[in-house]
Amino acid sequence: MKLVENWRTWHKRWSVRLGVFGSTVTSLFLLCPDAAQTAWNMLPPDLRSAIPPKYTPLIGVGIFVLSMFAQLIKQQKLQAGGDKNV
Repeated sequence: MKLVENWRTWHKRWSVRLGVFGSTVTSLFLLCPDAAQTAWNMLPPDLRSAIPPKYTPLIGVGIFVLSMFAQLIKQQKLQAGGDKNV
């Protein structure tokens, strides 16, 4: 097994960050369903009306899917070995 280049920057990659965010959101909503309702009620009415209610449970899954696509995007700062604050 061989590690990928820049493996030490794994925590700076958007795919990892989105995966962590998606798992946090999904876990929070599973553990505290009332938190999901509170978060939904805090959204502006325009945004709530744009999201059909049958798709709201899939928001966490959508974030996971975005994390897979984020792996395909080249992050210039990570490739250059550059900025420590990425």
